[in-house]
Amino acid sequence: MNIWIVTTGNSDVQLKHNYDKNKWQKRYRVVRSQLSNHLFEPFRLKNAHVEEPYTVPARVMGMVYSSDLDDETYNDLHFPLLDTFTQYLQGKKQPDKVIVILTNQENVFSKERMDYKCPYWQDTCTIQPILETYFQKKIPQLKPKEDIKYLELKPESKEQGLDNWNECLILVNQKISTLEVNEIAKIYVSHQAGTPAISSAIQFTTLAKFNKQVDFLVSNEYEQGNPVHIPSSNYLKGIKLQEAKALLERYDYSGVQKILTNIWKNREETLNYQEQRISELLTMATSWNCAKFEDFAKARGTSAQERIQQWWWTGYEAAYLAVVRLKQGNNVESLFHSFRALEGTLSKWVQTHYQHHIIPAKEDESPKIRDSIFNEINLPDKFKFKGVKPLYGDFIYQIFKQACPQSQANIHINQQVWNHVRDERNNLFHQLLGLSKDQVFQACDTNENEWQTRVLGCLNFISGKKFTSLKKASLMYEVEQELQAAISNYELQT
Repeated sequence: MNIWIVTTGNSDVQLKHNYDKNKWQKRYRVVRSQLSNHLFEPFRLKNAHVEEPYTVPARVMGMVYSSDLDDETYNDLHFPLLDTFTQYLQGKKQPDKVIVILTNQENVFSKERMDYKCPYWQDTCTIQPILETYFQKKIPQLKPKEDIKYLELKPESKEQGLDNWNECLILVNQKISTLEVNEIAKIYVSHQAGTPAISSAIQFTTLAKFNKQVDFLVSNEYEQGNPVHIPSSNYLKGIKLQEAKALLERYDYSGVQKILTNIWKNREETLNYQEQRISELLTMATSWNCAKFEDFAKARGTSAQERIQQWWWTGYEAAYLAVVRLKQGNNVESLFHSFRALEGTLSKWVQTHYQHHIIPAKEDESPKIRDSIFNEINLPDKFKFKGVKPLYGDFIYQIFKQACPQSQANIHINQQVWNHVRDERNNLFHQLLGLSKDQVFQACDTNENEWQTRVLGCLNFISGKKFTSLKKASLMYEVEQELQAAISNYELQT
């Protein structure tokens, strides 16, 4: 089964260049009292071609020509868009049902009708009788009452006018949702006529309801009679890319990857170089977003080699991940990763500076430290032990504090490590509750403006680096930029 959904607009029904002017005037006089005393004359540009048709507002055309439409009078009329589409929809593409979208804004422009330029006069509801005659002649096998359905977009107020994109979408969705369509039906959609809001709403609504069943027919204004056929996949791809870009702004890389994979898997051809590169970048980003920094760096390849040779690099990645989680609204994970960045970097510092006292970590275990460390570091008795001890918690802080006494004078380290911050962190982590942004900042004894500065200051002090921001300190920042550019370029070429 083939179904044709077609919008109607102000120029769908025109007058031929050689229309009967006397007949027009005679018919016009009959309805003139209903036209708010306006004088609507058929019009075309002064320099128009001799065979150029004439136009009048659609509501006026319907009021003048809809009654007593005999064959002779019908021959005055010209249907540029409809003729283009019906000529295309022949043979196997011939429609079994036609859905015609009409407009009626009488509730929107109740007072403005005195202005002949008012959009009220461009409504298409009055041309329905003309269209009934047209389809009867062009597709005679269709039953007028059963196979051809007219859906009228009739907003109730000015706020719902057909130039309002959001309200128009609601109206169109209400109408289209009433249609019962077989899942195997082919649906042709001609959405050019009407306001831009109607056209857009028809595109979105039909794609949302019928998905891949839809094909679009667009008239080529430079080659009239030669419509452009656009598969729904082209429209869906554009819409899906917009969804992907929105997810990209939220750092939802797995979501972006899922959307693009669904686009690519429905094609016969393999990924081109650009698509392959996007896929590779998304794989890296997804690993990073799951805090799999080693996998991320391995996928990044040679451009990451110099950085990953440094003992401190994962600390900055974890810190930037905390920033990302905060932007995503995941405040608990943000707090977790910010402390993880600091404690992990301190642990790496101890492992690097006291290698000969360290037992490397086994899978799913922390590294351990031998009691021989006390030959170099003098710690309070409560931190001393015999044998070996897992390298985490207060013990790491104490080693760093004794080894770098100048850290106690550093405002970032002093507040983040030695004072109440660790205790506050522990209190929050042991509560099965969500966290607000303010609680994250309070746990770090700072505010929103200074939070990143404090975390960065701690990491820079421990590592001895001078990075100016957590973003620029992370390898992920370069991947983000490449990914955004790659998807934007891909969208432009779609």
